[in-house]
Amino acid sequence: MNKVCIFGAGAVGGYMAAHLARAGVDVSVVARGEHLAAIRRDGLRLIGHDGEFTVRVAASDRPADLGPQDLVISTLKAHGLPPAASSMRALLGPDTPVVFAVNGIPWWYLANLRGGAPSASRLDPDGTLARELGLARTLGCVIRSPNEVVAPGVVRNNSRASSFVVGEPGGALSPRLEQVVALMRRGLPGAAATGDIGREIWGKLLLNVPSSLLSSLTHSPSSALFADPATRELYARLAREACAVAARHGVAMAFDLEGQVAATGSNPHPPSMLQDLLAGRPLELDAQLFAVQDLARSAGVDTPMLDVMLALLAHRAHARSPAAHG
Repeated sequence: MNKVCIFGAGAVGGYMAAHLARAGVDVSVVARGEHLAAIRRDGLRLIGHDGEFTVRVAASDRPADLGPQDLVISTLKAHGLPPAASSMRALLGPDTPVVFAVNGIPWWYLANLRGGAPSASRLDPDGTLARELGLARTLGCVIRSPNEVVAPGVVRNNSRASSFVVGEPGGALSPRLEQVVALMRRGLPGAAATGDIGREIWGKLLLNVPSSLLSSLTHSPSSALFADPATRELYARLAREACAVAARHGVAMAFDLEGQVAATGSNPHPPSMLQDLLAGRPLELDAQLFAVQDLARSAGVDTPMLDVMLALLAHRAHARSPAAHG
């Protein structure tokens, strides 16, 4: 296994592609627009705490140009997956696994829940992903790596440590999982396998739910939210609501506010949802927030803080959309 395509080589996808290519992996990327043009012309440039480097990778906005791969890593936003599913098939050989690295509740997660789970239609309209790609190929991935595209073809990493935890939807530590992680670790030392990807998903949601809501509504990074006692308390209440939802669905979690402040309280990096809001891009409301609300309601868990703040953020997202202005 050596031929890898990063589907959606934006911020985090660009970071992964650059490090894997530098390690000698045969990397190609699917990108678009000015970012694609710059990668083709100048290469993919990564700026980090330990310096910067540029790699040359095959790049296209037509997956069929790149051909079948040994591994596909999709770093598309959740709402970008269904429209891309049919074109992604051109990258798949008979046994090619697809690693879905997305924020929030992934499309395949609801399909694995038993009894009382809401429909997956919010995350996989018309069953497009299940039909075109299928659960049999799927691996989940939870990423903790703050990155941003600072210019076409240029990605900046904003952390000294990044992690990429990969797992089978069913929880097995399978041979293919071990093979995928071994390949990733060639360029990404923070890659690791887990037998409980659901716990990793909820662990990140305890951060995503409060930070996405509060940062997007206030235009403030987590460092500013933690510095203000009022927003710090709101952050904790939102995280505890997410804990309650996770527990009702079989994942017991505990939120450590002081530990979170110590870990990220000085980080001025804006969360990805705030980056999208400021750039006028669609927000990941369904996967990061509405799916959590759906799971809460299906299990009878009250989430008053989430409900109020999500209503406000959804209104804001709708008000700035072109459709809202005729």
